[in-house]
Amino acid sequence: MSTTLPDPPAQPVVGDRPYRTGKNPWLTPLVAMTGIVALGDVVFMALIPSLIPPLAAGVALTLVGIVLVRRRPRAAIVVLGLTSAALLLAGIAFLSSHLAHPGSPIDFLHAVLAIAGRALAVVAAVGAWRGSGASSARRLAAAALGLAGAAVAVSGVATLMTDGEAARDGDIPVAIAGSQFPEVVAVEQGQTLHLDNQDVFRHTFTVPDTELDVDLPATTAARAVVDLPPGSYDVICDIAGHEHMTAVLEVR
Repeated sequence: MSTTLPDPPAQPVVGDRPYRTGKNPWLTPLVAMTGIVALGDVVFMALIPSLIPPLAAGVALTLVGIVLVRRRPRAAIVVLGLTSAALLLAGIAFLSSHLAHPGSPIDFLHAVLAIAGRALAVVAAVGAWRGSGASSARRLAAAALGLAGAAVAVSGVATLMTDGEAARDGDIPVAIAGSQFPEVVAVEQGQTLHLDNQDVFRHTFTVPDTELDVDLPATTAARAVVDLPPGSYDVICDIAGHEHMTAVLEVR
């Protein structure tokens, strides 16, 4: 007499591959990358210090996604993947300019983390949803580690090579701290400003529609001759997200 064994329970299917909860090799890199990016956003907001609503929302959604991984992995993949994609698309225009300034490590590394980290997280989410092979997941994780190491190395070298300018006799000191300019900067025509960026972020000292446009890497200083006709000029920091930084330059 033969015994017929019952068929094993059917597994949920994602795409055309079986999805085994807890055995998907893409979940670990997905959780790791989204968690690290969220932590980077928290550190960035703490250093500013300012609460950036899209980043705060992204951190909250990332935590929700990570919590869902164990019991509802498919929902977790959707939450983490869509959050990464949305923040990548929303922030790339603001962050991409920082990639050209590795000498300001906070800005540069946060931009690399936010752009590359979220792009890789989207790839990991797609791989997790499709149930792709473990070898591809390992290659993605290796690529992420390699990129992180390269970014830190590039930023470290650039920071060491970024020198500020010391003040000279007769310079007008202008301290930039807390992402704020002095309300009014008064100077005689032809005098030199000593612009001291005391923040850990890059700024610019820019007078629109003139040649006075000084780039100020993090924690460095620069000298700038004010060769403008007498009058009052608006000063801005020409970096996306720094629109609140304004001042008035009075040239006598």
